[in-house]
Order: sequence, then C-alpha cells, then structure tokens
Amino acid sequence: MLPQITFNVWLYFNLILPLPSSGVPLISITEIVALAGEDVILPCHLKPAVSASSETVVWTKPDLIPKYIHVHHQGQIMCPRQNPSYINRTNLFEQELKNGNLSLKLSSVKIQDTGKYFCQLQSMQEEASIQLTVALSELICSRQPIVALAGDDVILPCHLEPAVSAGSETVVWTKPDLDPKYIHFHHDGRLMYQFQNPSYYYRTRLFVDELTKGNVSVKIFSVKISDSGKYFCFLQSLQMEASIQLTVALSELICSRQPIVALAGDDVILPCHLEPAVSAGSETVVWTKPNLDPKYIHFHHDGRLMYQFQNPSYNYRTRLFVDELTKGNVSVKIVSVKISDSGKYFCFLQSLQKEASIQLTVGVVSTLIIHVVSNNSSSVVLQCESEGWYPEPEVFWLDGEGNLLSAGPTETVRGPDDLYTVSSRVTVEKRHSNNFTCRVQQKDINQTRDTHIQVTGIKRNSN
Repeated sequence: MLPQITFNVWLYFNLILPLPSSGVPLISITEIVALAGEDVILPCHLKPAVSASSETVVWTKPDLIPKYIHVHHQGQIMCPRQNPSYINRTNLFEQELKNGNLSLKLSSVKIQDTGKYFCQLQSMQEEASIQLTVALSELICSRQPIVALAGDDVILPCHLEPAVSAGSETVVWTKPDLDPKYIHFHHDGRLMYQFQNPSYYYRTRLFVDELTKGNVSVKIFSVKISDSGKYFCFLQSLQMEASIQLTVALSELICSRQPIVALAGDDVILPCHLEPAVSAGSETVVWTKPNLDPKYIHFHHDGRLMYQFQNPSYNYRTRLFVDELTKGNVSVKIVSVKISDSGKYFCFLQSLQKEASIQLTVGVVSTLIIHVVSNNSSSVVLQCESEGWYPEPEVFWLDGEGNLLSAGPTETVRGPDDLYTVSSRVTVEKRHSNNFTCRVQQKDINQTRDTHIQVTGIKRNSN
C-alpha cells in the first residue's frame, strides 16, 4: 500500500472523513489563514513517514499560469518551471524530506496568494490539497494630526495591526498635491531616489530595522511650512492605504526690541533668535541693511557665507554663531563698527518666510576743553568746546551745586566725516560758586562727558 499524504495544521482541526467502500484513502481538507506579509508553512507529510529525498515534489496552484509554485527535482528547485510571482519566496525543508516532510514554506504572503494549493509526488501518483487564505492587516496611521514647528524633525507614525512584517514590502509615502507626489519610495530594501520629489531629498527615512515589526512610519527632517498637508502611506502588495495630516507651525523670529548702541571701533552683536528655539541649522539666514546696494551684509547658505552677495563694506566683518544655529540663534556679529554702520538691519529666514528688524546706533565721543574768553572784576566768560561727536550732542553748564546755568546758544558744526563739533559760552558772576562744569551729552548712545573749572585763580581741572 502506498503512503498516504496528509495535512496537519496548527490551531486547525482535520476533518477526517470515513473511508469509502472502495477502501481508497480520502485526504482531509484543511485551511491555513495568514496575514499579508507573514511567512507561512503549508504543512504536508507522508504517513507512514517514509523518505521522499529522491522524489520529485511538485507544489502547484492550478489557477496560475504557469501553475507551478515549487518543483523540487533531484535535490534542487527547478526555477524555469516556477511561476515568477513565487521566485525566491518558496522553500522545502530539505533536511526533513527523509522523514516524509513535504511541507512548503511561503514567505511574505500576499492577498493574491489566497487559493488552493496541491502537493504531488510524481512517482507515487499521490496528491493532496490545502486552502490558504491571506487576510489583510489593518494599516493604521495616527488619527490625530501631527503638529510641528518649522525646523523640527517629525515622525509620521503608521503601522500594520496586527504587527506583521513589511520587510519585503514596497512602502510608498505620497503627498498628492506635489508633482511628483512621492516623498519616500522604498522598494527592494532601499529608497528609490528617482521617484522622490526633490524638495524631500535627504530629508526622509523609514525605520528599516522595524519594518519586520510592521512599522512603516516615515521621518521627515527639518520640516518647512510648505510640508504642511495630508500624507498617504501605501503598501503595494497589500493594496492598503492610510493617511495622516501634518501641520507645520511657525516659530517666531525675534530680534531685540531695544536699539543696540555701540561706540565706533567696538564689536557688536545684533541679537536675533527663533522662539520656541527650533533649529535653523539648515536654514538660509540673510541679514540685510536696505539702504545699501547691495543690501546684504551677511548671506549664510548651505552652511557657509556667500561672499559674492555681501556688501563690500562688510567683508570680513560679519559672522553668525554657526554652532548655535541648531538652537535657533541667528544673531550676527559685526566687528569694528563704524558710524556708517548705523541704521536698521533685517534678519530673514527664507524657508520660514520670517523677517525681523533691529536698530543699531554707532556713536563717537570726544574730550572737552574749557577756555576763559574774558575775565573782568565782576564776571568771567567761559567757553566749552568738544569736537568729534556722533550723533549730534547737547551741551549744558552746571554750577558747583549741580544747578543748570543759563548759557548762550550752542554752536554746532558738522564736518565732512559726519562728526559734530560743539561749543557753548556762559557768563558767570564771580559772586557765584567758583566751581563750574561743562557737560556734553548724547542720549541716543547713553554717553556723557564732563570737564570742570574753578574760577578763582582760574584753576582748571578736566576729567
């Protein structure tokens, strides 16, 4: 009597029917249910367990052309006869053939794999069948919109439930309002750059090590306002799709609301930052002074200063704090400021379309000199003079108690170098306090200079 081919399925019972009166054995009918993406075993063995090592073992699926999904002959698979959709997806347990184990392992099953399979031993003219049903996992993306700040890295979470492997899947992420719409196209274990929208180059990745756990989430680096919208994850072999909404919010670009004051020759920082503090490491950061031509005082792009755009008067005098761009610090430092550097500056982040301004005032101060213009028995005429101020200062006279004295109008002369020379005269009676002070003050740059004179004996003291 020939050995009987039977099926033995985990978690499923065999339906053993009584033998017909002819005495011919009737094979049990069983079903395997699997989730798309899983590896499954179609169990089949000889009973009693005799060796099939030298047998030609043929597994077929009659609704296919060709119908052969695995042909094992003389110890090897006969690929020319195999249906192309099963290439590299089928294996026998060759070491078990001697024990009569004819089971077939089918890797990464697809919906299309559903159907009836037949196992045949040609020399024994024996055949048995088994039904495989491939069910869908549910592809789930977050039902809550993902909200991020411009410049953040974000994850669009999406997974298969139950968690079956997507390791051999073609995983496609799209944003339909783009052309091309593909933001990440994963096929044969790698990213297909040729299909990817250029605006996402080097900004997306899957968690490849977690595909086998059903995790098909995508990470997007340094998101932009233009990244906002609905994204779709699509698994080709499963014909499954799910969507998720991404909203990219703006950080505020904040520069100091207080004017920055410096003296000529100082190094100065124009402070400006993103709040909340998101990274500007990949941003194009542009500082301008609109009354200049060209207006660019610092143009930072692709991690470096673009000298060709910079106004020549700022060459080698500006820098960003590059190490702090990742913390949202986009301040600029100007070295050895000049009077001509005074004015309003603008910081602009191109991808965020954000701009903020800050005022810089550069001043110059000088020393004061008091002259005795005339001296008679009852009064003295004093003149105070100082040259080389910017912006234009004010001049005051004070008595020894700090009281303001009435003086003549201040004479002001602006030189070709834009610096101001100021002078003022005051007549004081000798009966007044003998100590007098000339004060030159510039409130915009918070600078004051004093010089003193003692009338009796015409003794002068400056500081």
